[in-house]
Amino acid sequence: MPQRTTPPHLLIHAGGLADAEGRTNAPGSLLIDRSGPEPAILAAGEPGVVARHPAADGAEVIHRPGAVLIPALVNAHTHLDLTHLGPIPFGPTETFTSWAMHVIRGRVSDAEAITASVRDGIARSIRGGVAAVGDIAGVCRLEPTVALRESPLEGVSYHEVFGLGPEEQQGIDRLTWLADRGTEVPPVVDRGVTLGSSPHAPYSAGPSLQAAAAQLQRDPGLPACTHLSECPEELEFIASATGPVRDLLHALGGWDDALAAHLGRGERPIAHVAEALETAPILVAHVNSVTDDEIAHLARTGTRVVYCPRSSTYFRNHEHFGPHRYREMLDAGISVCLGTDSVLNHPPEQADRLTTLDEMRFLFARDGVSAELVLRMATTAGAVALGLDPARFTLAPGPIAGVLAIEVDADGASIDARAAVLQAATLPEWIVGAGAS
Repeated sequence: MPQRTTPPHLLIHAGGLADAEGRTNAPGSLLIDRSGPEPAILAAGEPGVVARHPAADGAEVIHRPGAVLIPALVNAHTHLDLTHLGPIPFGPTETFTSWAMHVIRGRVSDAEAITASVRDGIARSIRGGVAAVGDIAGVCRLEPTVALRESPLEGVSYHEVFGLGPEEQQGIDRLTWLADRGTEVPPVVDRGVTLGSSPHAPYSAGPSLQAAAAQLQRDPGLPACTHLSECPEELEFIASATGPVRDLLHALGGWDDALAAHLGRGERPIAHVAEALETAPILVAHVNSVTDDEIAHLARTGTRVVYCPRSSTYFRNHEHFGPHRYREMLDAGISVCLGTDSVLNHPPEQADRLTTLDEMRFLFARDGVSAELVLRMATTAGAVALGLDPARFTLAPGPIAGVLAIEVDADGASIDARAAVLQAATLPEWIVGAGAS
């Protein structure tokens, strides 16, 4: 028997559709051209209008009256190589540094084990509807980058670098190594996985190392990401060179009294890495503690922020610093997107996936922010943060990273499509894109 040919066009009639750029219909339809190397939307909107598009004639038709269609998601900050560790409880006596020691002891160094952990994280990302990631890839290991490039995901593979005080030059040398790898595969691309650097944090990568990473982002274009203002232990160490972070460095053999000359000036982390922030608009993860003046500084320098809501709550940062100030950052003009952090700080019942859909639902339920805002933070804002085309994470005509269907408990004739997605508890189903069959 002759093989059945799949039509090049796909017409989906759904209970609703929504993106972050004002496109919302209930019910709604999409017409997709899947004949090229990347799927492309031909029409989106009211079902009758979409059905009259010339390309709808002869298209494969799918009816999903109980689902809302949204673009594929972006996870701008995660640690795929830690997936093998699974969720780690964070009890009332646990501290950030004691938790960090669990991670240090449990991290694998064997190439096959690293690859397996990253591939597991990729599978959990796809399960959660994520098409693009900002992954912190470990210390100058190319296995995570290779695993990502072999997967359907795109984004940035940020390689960690460390160095404080006298050791900062060694970290800068590693940055040069990364930049050389970037000349083999151009570091700025329209599709695929870009190589990047991650000077780990102010307490583990000093100001000159942070500035060198920012300089390499500006020229030759190696994207940079750092953890910033993440925990109270970080703030204490930067301000006074004392506390649990110093104890951790002692335990790891990384403390040298010469480091005291570079710390303990009463500074906060953002001031400590000010040269880097002034050099290039790098991506900073967390920013759980920030003052009004620091918000103004981040806005003026074009710094982009990745907020990881469930991670911040896991570490009880609201108890230390008060509510996260992402809304004030947005009001100041700062681009704020969403990340999941690692699976380590996920509730066990949600650890089967790594998705900003869970972050969106968490914020929507806790803070009552608009559904449009959290959808933007998990799609177009995340794409901009990772140097990707944000239009590919909307339902606008043209190429698209993917389309997800989310079953909702609502009547398609009357639903608020965006809110229905966030009020539901179902996982996404891939219609086209990374996880589609």
